[in-house]
Amino acid sequence: MHEFDRDDPLLGPPDAIAEPLVDPQLEYLPIDQLSWENFERLLLRVAQDVGGLHNVRRFGTPGQAQKGLDVIGINGDGKAEGIQSKRRKTFTKTHLDDAVRKYTESEFPFPFARLAIGVSKQVAEREIVEHLIDLNVTLAPLEIEIWDQDALSRMLRPHPQIVTEFFGPATATRFCGEHTVIAVEIAGADAVATAAAVIRGPLAHVGGHEKLKRAEEIADSDPAGALALYQDVQALLTGAGFPAHAAEFDERVAHLLVATGAEADAVALVMERLWVAERTDDWLSVQVAARALKSLAGLPEFGPEGPDDGTSPLLVGAARVAGFIADNLHQPVPMELDLPTEELQHLSPGDRAQTVLFAAERALANDDLGWLESHAKVLSECVSETNSSHEDVALRIELVLAELTGDWKELLHRARTATRRDLGALTLARYARYTMWKGDYVEANRAYEEAINHACLAHRHEDAADWLYSQRLVMNRHVPVSEDKWHPLARSLSNLPSRPRLVTSATSSRENALAALHYDKKRSAAIHLRRYLCDSIRSGNLSDEIDARMLLGGLYVQTNDPLLAVRQMILSRDYEAVRSVAQDLGDSYLDVRDLIASPVSWVVATAFEFVAAEADLVPDALVDELIESALSAIDDVSSGKRPDSPVFSPQIVGSAYKMIGALSERLNSGHAVAVLDSLSGHVTAREHHYWRTDESHIRIAAGIAETRSDETASVALDHLMGLFARRAHPFGIKAKGALKQNLQAVGPRLQELADGGHHEAHALLASTDEVRIDPEDALAAANRLQKPTSNSFGRYAEGTRAINDSLLARSLAPEQRIACIEMLLQNARSPFEGSSNRQTYLIATANLSEDLDDEHRRRFLADLVDFVENPPPSQPDMFNASMTDPLGMMRWAGTLDSRSAAVLAAACFAREADEKDQVRDLAIGLISVVGEDDIYLAEALQAVKDDLSDLAPLLAQAGWAMRSVAAIGWARSPSMPAELGERLSRDPDARVRRSIATAIRDHPSPHSDHVREVLQADPRWSVRSILL
Repeated sequence: MHEFDRDDPLLGPPDAIAEPLVDPQLEYLPIDQLSWENFERLLLRVAQDVGGLHNVRRFGTPGQAQKGLDVIGINGDGKAEGIQSKRRKTFTKTHLDDAVRKYTESEFPFPFARLAIGVSKQVAEREIVEHLIDLNVTLAPLEIEIWDQDALSRMLRPHPQIVTEFFGPATATRFCGEHTVIAVEIAGADAVATAAAVIRGPLAHVGGHEKLKRAEEIADSDPAGALALYQDVQALLTGAGFPAHAAEFDERVAHLLVATGAEADAVALVMERLWVAERTDDWLSVQVAARALKSLAGLPEFGPEGPDDGTSPLLVGAARVAGFIADNLHQPVPMELDLPTEELQHLSPGDRAQTVLFAAERALANDDLGWLESHAKVLSECVSETNSSHEDVALRIELVLAELTGDWKELLHRARTATRRDLGALTLARYARYTMWKGDYVEANRAYEEAINHACLAHRHEDAADWLYSQRLVMNRHVPVSEDKWHPLARSLSNLPSRPRLVTSATSSRENALAALHYDKKRSAAIHLRRYLCDSIRSGNLSDEIDARMLLGGLYVQTNDPLLAVRQMILSRDYEAVRSVAQDLGDSYLDVRDLIASPVSWVVATAFEFVAAEADLVPDALVDELIESALSAIDDVSSGKRPDSPVFSPQIVGSAYKMIGALSERLNSGHAVAVLDSLSGHVTAREHHYWRTDESHIRIAAGIAETRSDETASVALDHLMGLFARRAHPFGIKAKGALKQNLQAVGPRLQELADGGHHEAHALLASTDEVRIDPEDALAAANRLQKPTSNSFGRYAEGTRAINDSLLARSLAPEQRIACIEMLLQNARSPFEGSSNRQTYLIATANLSEDLDDEHRRRFLADLVDFVENPPPSQPDMFNASMTDPLGMMRWAGTLDSRSAAVLAAACFAREADEKDQVRDLAIGLISVVGEDDIYLAEALQAVKDDLSDLAPLLAQAGWAMRSVAAIGWARSPSMPAELGERLSRDPDARVRRSIATAIRDHPSPHSDHVREVLQADPRWSVRSILL
């Protein structure tokens, strides 16, 4: 294409403005008042800024044949478009033909997609419009347009800036309406230079190619000259704003420095690059620096070093130190830090101090105070060597030493009086973190206050915002707070201009970790989270430290590192997650007594929560020590000696009682008395009130009452009855079992409660054979059972009293119970009852199944079998099934299938052999549908099958409930293979092992002696205690 003159006057601004007469509203722009040159300029601007053409140029120079075109450009499809200017008072069909003919009779080296004819007047004559359409049809695919006054006005109305430029601001306002003109930013010389460097390449931009070529030519013969050339090129690149490109030649420069005898300068150059990479967490650059030093030292890049490898002690030492940094920068788990102490002696004090600081801060992040103790002398020496040359490095080493020794007095004095203000802020923040981990939240709050003040004065607003969140964490944990004053302040500080963060340049470790988790790159995620943890610790950011530990704990669960996971979760107060981990540990006991001894309330409380969850695995020898620590912690909180959270969980007192409750069946006499005494004030409560300890209190009292027979048991029963009377918390099987076990002692009080309308007391009494049910109570219960469900379309209530009422009504005569069963089965089939309610109706029918006549019994059995084979639809179940979306605002986690309860009820009505076989087949058929762990199916199989020897091998392959049935069957049948009993006695699920232990205890036999020995040595107390 023809090269056009960039100084063409047509490309310049208009040389005059056409002002129209004052008019309140302009329909058209006064295009006909523009000069010829300005009209062409307008067409060019419209083509470029409105039409989107690029490379828009005037076509030809004055006096040159223009082939019917004045302006040309390239559209978005890469095709040429042309514009012809016709500034006339009149425009006819002939003028249109002339304009088109000039174009069509000319030859061009490229095709045109569109021809626009610019006319300064309005063109609306019918014959011209018709002829224009005819020309478009004839000359297709060429498009021909007329840009007349009307068309140009329409195109320019959204562009007030162009209108202002050609017609003035008054016209622009009257034509385009009110608008704001945005000034065009003019790029400065530096921006132009940068853009040119990016396009041409930095090296070419600074003219470095020839110098590099010359340096390579003379490198062997004149290393000093080559070095000077390389350094010159680096200086040019750095001056042009491309230091990273300059750094690419560092290794070559280092080799030339070594060749000229400047080994120390070579090491300093590469080590500085290594420290920059470490601060930004750039592992790849650290590796590059380490390899460069190996190359300088003459060491092999991979594999072990040979006896003759290495050129000088300085270079070898630097290479090994760099290798230490590279090896430990990105570790997914805490590793033992083998500091290259001997090699450090060859390095400069600055590099030596930075290496020691790197290791010390990672030991701190590993919670490895033992490493710090063993290297305290090295740390102190580095401080002495670099106090004046590397103030920030020396200070951070001193902070690590203070963490170790607890001696902060001198550091704090300097932070407030002599140290550079930003380093003083860091000192105070680290001290705040230290005091919080020592349990002194008041001093931590005060120190964070000072740190934030110093940081703001030093313009370190990002650090100040982080410390505000840490201060919020400290105060929220220990003081009731009604208003969050920290978050708005932190947001405001984050919006202010800020100097870089004090300690690290790695600002996206958390985001990188979360991205790695998304892509299931667990190693990468762990590396980034450990960097996040290390940075938060060394910057004194307690809030981020807790967050990092919590995320690491969750990740270590996924990578099957339970010990690491548990410690991080306890330190980060992730009590719910740590309970879940304890349940997933199998039979492994993790000792966290050192964390129970922590002075930090949330650590102690979370550790108690964990021990409570793994209580069954606590060795007998440790029970007394753990109970003592819990009682001591409770006393400390009660006396005010130790602070605890007034609002947020976990709390020391509640978690301590929870742990005691989990170990309550193993308390010695003294501890049992002490615990009950400490809870004596919580047996009663004001009406409609409860104690946070109620759930644990019930468990503690039940455990003591079940396992002791002395006066302590009587006290425990008094506690239990008081809690039961005020309905403090739902009583589970264990608590109810303790009352049943001591029915002679508590029976009169239970009866008194029942007479007073306590429904749970009624049901508990009715579930025992030793107590006579009041006929009136039984009839009242029967009347309630005979009422149809109150649920209806759109009204679905959850919960019934059917099971408790059935326990009362089962003492009635069969003919009275039949009416109850009929209504229960009718309610179970109601389309307005969900599966959870249906299960209660079905279990209630099972409770009423004794001693029925065969006719009714068979009818009810048939009805239940039909229920299993043809389950009636349930509107609540369909509604609840719609709430299984994990992202939904409301989610249903209950059951959606009640057939297994129907199978159990059917088993209670089956008497004949064929009926039992039918129920057995129903149960086996449902195992794969409702789940192998369904307890109702297991109970049904036991109810219909006395001898399970034929089913045991099959059931032993299923879920825990079915394996429990197999275990019971094995213990009762001496003919079953010994290997099956051996396998079940080592089942991974303790519930299976408890089932076989109970069955062996109840059915002793020589064939189970070996299995008995295995179970007596079981790591879980709930298993071995059955046979002891």
